Amino acid sequence: MTYRWAIPFLAVPLLGAAEPAASSDPVILAMKQELGRTMKELRLPDAAPPYYASYWVLDAAEHTIETSLGTVVSDTLNAGRFARVELRVGSPEYDNSNSDIAAELGGMSFSESDLLSPQRVPRDEDPLSLRRALWLVTDLSYKQAVEKLERKRADKQTEIAARSEVPSFSDDRAAVYVAESAPLPALTAKNAASAAAVRVSAIFRTVPEVQRGDVRVRETTVQRRFVSSDGGLVVEPSHLGVMEIACSGQAGDGMPLRRFSFLPAKKDGTFDENAAKAEASRVARELAALVHAPVAEDYVGPVLFEGRAAAQIAFELLGASLSGTPPPEGSEGFESPLARRLGKRVLPKDFSVVDDPTLAVFDGVPLLGTYHVDDEGIVAGKTTLVENGLLRTFLMSRTPREGVSRSNGHGRSGLVGWARGAPSNLILSAKQGLSKQALHARLLAAVREEGESYGLIVTELDPSTSPSSGAVIPPAQLAYKVGLDGTETLVRGAELATMNVRALRGILAAGRAQAVYGVVSETRGGLDIGTSVVAPALLFENVEVHGPTAPNKRPPVVPRPEIPPKR
Repeated sequence: MTYRWAIPFLAVPLLGAAEPAASSDPVILAMKQELGRTMKELRLPDAAPPYYASYWVLDAAEHTIETSLGTVVSDTLNAGRFARVELRVGSPEYDNSNSDIAAELGGMSFSESDLLSPQRVPRDEDPLSLRRALWLVTDLSYKQAVEKLERKRADKQTEIAARSEVPSFSDDRAAVYVAESAPLPALTAKNAASAAAVRVSAIFRTVPEVQRGDVRVRETTVQRRFVSSDGGLVVEPSHLGVMEIACSGQAGDGMPLRRFSFLPAKKDGTFDENAAKAEASRVARELAALVHAPVAEDYVGPVLFEGRAAAQIAFELLGASLSGTPPPEGSEGFESPLARRLGKRVLPKDFSVVDDPTLAVFDGVPLLGTYHVDDEGIVAGKTTLVENGLLRTFLMSRTPREGVSRSNGHGRSGLVGWARGAPSNLILSAKQGLSKQALHARLLAAVREEGESYGLIVTELDPSTSPSSGAVIPPAQLAYKVGLDGTETLVRGAELATMNVRALRGILAAGRAQAVYGVVSETRGGLDIGTSVVAPALLFENVEVHGPTAPNKRPPVVPRPEIPPKR
């Protein structure tokens, strides 16, 4: 079961009086009592005690309904309680964190993900049972932390640092934030969402080009509790409802094709069935058009990313590049291509980028990256990352980097591994945005300047969960050749070559309207967190696109059986 952080609701911060109110919670009571014992008594001979510890306890329930062509495939409800322990030994200047160096205990090797990961704990409101579970996880975490710190220090003795050392842990103030508790949902197989999903997936029965037509509804309720040795106390509920709509088929030459859309639930947790049916009809029509569309050709020249594709390309190029967390020691981990560009120009001068975890809705669309407190107990806040094209700061956790010493509330881990700076609701904007008509005219002008006979417009890419800073760009699901007379022709199989983050400086123009793309991002430990990206249409001067080269499997020999509309 995977959990995805969602949109907080009923969340009103209570400062001052929050701690006494939360102390009546038996789960918080057990967490605080065991944390106190940890900080007071936990110590091995000839080893330092922990200087910092924190506990997350998470109650989660996830209801998933899967339907296909108007029938129910599965209907499951999973619920559980999980705990995560973060324990630091050494000192804030140098500790056991942010390391991929494995530690060995009892003949077994442990990485950070083995212990900084969800551990199942009792769901009963029994403080002693929870304390016992936390005690066992804490004991193992401490022994592993001591071993890991020793190995880090030993490796350090064989190195000469090329750059100035930065501390391991920032001196930030942990949050005291308590929101009204959210009960776990009592969901059943025969609820309104299940019936709606069946009716929406039945839309695909009438489109012969659709081989598979699926609708999945996922409803997740999460209650997070956090305590830390530096005074942090957080109780934050969240809820997410999403309807995913997908269809797939094959062209005559066997090329696999698919279309995808999703709708967030309304504030009351229900879905707009009419809107969902309209989305299902739209993607089915687009799939049918792709089945009969010509194949994309090799191309190098101006490309306009419009609509969802603009937000997707912004996510691919900036989502990981704006993280300020250094790579883990002992690894060949990702180093942001913008790591040494602080204060330098990374976008045209009229572009800005902000990240705002506190924003719940953009232009009427719910955002997936909303939270009030990050995964290190730091209050979230709107952060300006790029201003007038200049890189001002990074997305920061409590792990400092050269030039940025404090967290800005963007430490995200889910419940696995050390938190790393990551986007929540990333918003790219341009002061001089053009209308759609003017942007298309600018595209054709660029095409003529390059001496090409046509340009390309991409309106949607394949869904992606892990941005690669341009090393891997998802294939285009919807791409159009635009002739010099403005005629647009849908093509299939367009593969985008790698793109360097520096390509952002060469953006020729941007649109006026902004589109929203929601994504469930993979964290380093494998647990998922929600992210939304907002961006205007983006016209790039030079993008390399390849036509398909891989062989395809033959389509079904016999046409699909005729499926009558469901009444």
